[in-house]
Amino acid sequence: MLGRVDGKKVEIAVIFIVFGVAVRVALAGYSNIEPVLALSLMAGLVLGGWYALIVPLFMMVFSDWAIYALGAGDVFGWNIIIGISFFTWTGMMMAGVAGRTVKPKFLFRLKGVGVFTGAALIMTVIFDLWTMVGYMFVMDRPLYVVLAGQVTFSIYHILSTLIFAPLFGTMYIYIHEYGIPNILLRRSGTDVPDEDK
Repeated sequence: MLGRVDGKKVEIAVIFIVFGVAVRVALAGYSNIEPVLALSLMAGLVLGGWYALIVPLFMMVFSDWAIYALGAGDVFGWNIIIGISFFTWTGMMMAGVAGRTVKPKFLFRLKGVGVFTGAALIMTVIFDLWTMVGYMFVMDRPLYVVLAGQVTFSIYHILSTLIFAPLFGTMYIYIHEYGIPNILLRRSGTDVPDEDK
């Protein structure tokens, strides 16, 4: 038995998935500029357990479906897409598992955001190496050809991680400290009690 389902964790998982899919689809025209790896790491850190696998998998499945449905993924045939998807989906799940090993309390310091970003960079390199192996086998290309093509994509992916990982780490700290309702209340113009008074 899986035990009792935590409604709050399910709610947070759905927010991660919807946000990850929306941003990845919005950035589909920019190769390897994507938020899913940083979000997968964050989901593993915040939610732990099976969510570290489920959230990245759902983000990838739903966003891939949306991207290919919109016609942005018709460069390859379906047999290649399905073969490569195994490597991209499991690569993101690896990031989720890596996030699960980081202690959430550590992130509540500025140094923690730096460590989170460093972990995201390491996972980006691992993910790119893993998908490179996938391209090599699925597309039957020699290593030097795949490696030459991967360099540019990896540079973009690392730059993407340097944007999204610190952004999500900082957002997580802010939401943990001040909560989402305060953001919504300030936006709507409602007075927020000042805890310092």
